[in-house]
Amino acid sequence: PAAGRVADGLLSRTRRALPIWSAQKELLREVASSPTLILTGDTGCGKTTQIPQFLHAAGYSARGMIGITQPRRVAAMSVAQRVAAEMGTQVGELVGYCVRFDDRSGPRARIRYVTDGMLLREAMSDPLLSRYSVLVVDEAHERSLQTDVVLAILKAAQAARAKKAVGPTEAEPTEAEPTEAEPGTAA
Repeated sequence: PAAGRVADGLLSRTRRALPIWSAQKELLREVASSPTLILTGDTGCGKTTQIPQFLHAAGYSARGMIGITQPRRVAAMSVAQRVAAEMGTQVGELVGYCVRFDDRSGPRARIRYVTDGMLLREAMSDPLLSRYSVLVVDEAHERSLQTDVVLAILKAAQAARAKKAVGPTEAEPTEAEPTEAEPGTAA
């Protein structure tokens, strides 16, 4: 009801006020033109929550999930909850997470927050990480052995996928204008 519309309006205003919002179009252009992209930004600028939503809205989730690594389980769970709320869905539906002993990403999940360790487990059975169209390594500056191994695996997977012509940028994104999905809809 009315309280839900007020909350949706507040989230929408909050999202548009984040520094990364104004760079959405340029960011999507860079992602489309580069198989690997390194992005830095101040804490709180919206990298972790907004970039996956931008990629989803631009069509990158049409051929696989958008995966975002997190070094800690609490971060993966809480960020997934925040993004699900911003997208007007429940955790486990369009947005999910996978941490040790807890996988809340259903078959319709298009954005998935995952700990470094869980992505390593997935890579053991699928070295190409073929269920993902895009993988974002978040908090890479925190440097751990797991993060370093994830980066090495992603480099190998990227090279192998390029040889097979199933690279992450093959999702053919649309030229999306900075927009926002209606609550409860897939952009």
